[in-house]
Amino acid sequence: MSTTMTSTADEPDAAPPARSRAARRRRVLLGVALAAALVAVGGVGAATLVKSPAERAAQTAPPPNSLLTAPVVSQVLTRSLAARAMVYPPTQYDVVPASASTEVTQLFVSKLAVKSGDTVAAGQLLAEVSGQPLFALPGAVPAYRDLKPGNTGPDVSELQAALAGLGYSTGDDETGSYGAGTAEAVTAFYRKLGYPAPTTGATTQQAVDTAQKAVDTDRQTVENLTAQKKNAANQPQAPQQAPPQTQGQAQGQVQGQGQPQSQPQPQGQAPAPTGDLDQQLANARKQLTADQAALARARSVNGPMVPAAHVLFVPTLPAAVTAVNGAVGSPAAGTLLSLTSGGLAVTGQLTPTQAAGVKAGMAVEILAEDTNTTIPGTIAEVGAPTTAPPAGKVITLGGTSGGGSGGSGAGAPGGQPGAPAAGAPGNQPGGQSYIPLTITPSTPLPAAMSGKNVRLTVLKDKAGAPVTAVPVAAISTNAAGRTSVTRVDAAGNRTTVPVTTGVTADGMVAVTPADGAELRVGDQVVVGK
Repeated sequence: MSTTMTSTADEPDAAPPARSRAARRRRVLLGVALAAALVAVGGVGAATLVKSPAERAAQTAPPPNSLLTAPVVSQVLTRSLAARAMVYPPTQYDVVPASASTEVTQLFVSKLAVKSGDTVAAGQLLAEVSGQPLFALPGAVPAYRDLKPGNTGPDVSELQAALAGLGYSTGDDETGSYGAGTAEAVTAFYRKLGYPAPTTGATTQQAVDTAQKAVDTDRQTVENLTAQKKNAANQPQAPQQAPPQTQGQAQGQVQGQGQPQSQPQPQGQAPAPTGDLDQQLANARKQLTADQAALARARSVNGPMVPAAHVLFVPTLPAAVTAVNGAVGSPAAGTLLSLTSGGLAVTGQLTPTQAAGVKAGMAVEILAEDTNTTIPGTIAEVGAPTTAPPAGKVITLGGTSGGGSGGSGAGAPGGQPGAPAAGAPGNQPGGQSYIPLTITPSTPLPAAMSGKNVRLTVLKDKAGAPVTAVPVAAISTNAAGRTSVTRVDAAGNRTTVPVTTGVTADGMVAVTPADGAELRVGDQVVVGK
């Protein structure tokens, strides 16, 4: 019993070791299978990396020779040359304030109406200096004198045209003559700006007052003499008393002549002779006419005026404010404002060799490479060789004190035409010489092109009609000097076609088949291998 029970109790303990050995065998078999798979894959990969010398030579050998072809085309060819050009700001005007009145002892900025970057229109107030306005008007000639009644000249015409453009009529004044109509227009313009119109001053007003008093006196004299003459005409004339006669004379008149003897007239005082009054009245009227003419002359030079220190005549408006060198309350010394006017300028730079055959009137293309913007234009002028870099002009306006009653005003140009603009490099004596081309763009250049170095293409010669053309590389020349192209058909067959060449431009050359050969647009010609 005891043995049997022990044997029965031990049987369950023997089963787990058998299952564990089976699991281990399965894991071993699985690992072997995975290892075999990895070895197989690795072998395949290695086989692909291992190449024979023949395979390597085949893969590194150059490709077989092939022909490069291009089509025959029909197009207009333009002979051209490429150069560089400089785009720079237009004319710069540096504004130096001046005094318009002898009463002003020091110049201060009392108002600023613009800031850097603003656009200035015709008739716009720019600043106020010591209470005096500074404004811009369109005009080609800077102000060089005070403009006042009685003035004549082209500068008066410039003022009248500017006022008319702003809507202020100069009435019946002749062009170039500052009369009453121009004076009224000046008064209205100043009123619009918010300032009283300056006048010619006390001296001319005193001359007007003096002439007016003389005219008034002359009129009174003429009136008095006219009244005296009228009274004399209405008063009866007293007869003159006959001289005493002797008795013999009286009897002789009666007896000898048979005429009645005159009766004695009452005595009375005779008026002034009419002839004397007529002469006095004529003289008085003559003097009145002369004094009236003097009054008219005095009045013609007296009245509203435009001091040169107030106005900036700029050839092209609107203009851009590029600098403001001052603040309200600061002394107005030196350049207060800088303006630029007109479109951007372009100057091409050719070598002396390139300049051969280039002349005014030729078409050009201006290319800004950074934006790929192309603007057409024409050559306005071919200059003389120079080493000076392209730069705009600087003109100084103002800087000379003028008086309110006349005299030389501010505004004479102080800058030299052609001088480099502010910030532009000066002449470079050691620099390379070039031929400058003044370019006129067909449309205004965008502001973004200012200061840029651009590509300039000069279109020297343009064919009148499209021509048959091939790339220059398609032309070959044999030992005899004959030119030809090689035509390739769809099957790869090659045919030599003799040609004569014409104008060359943009990598293309005009060709004409020779010796009865044919070459059509669309044919493929060899340009290389």
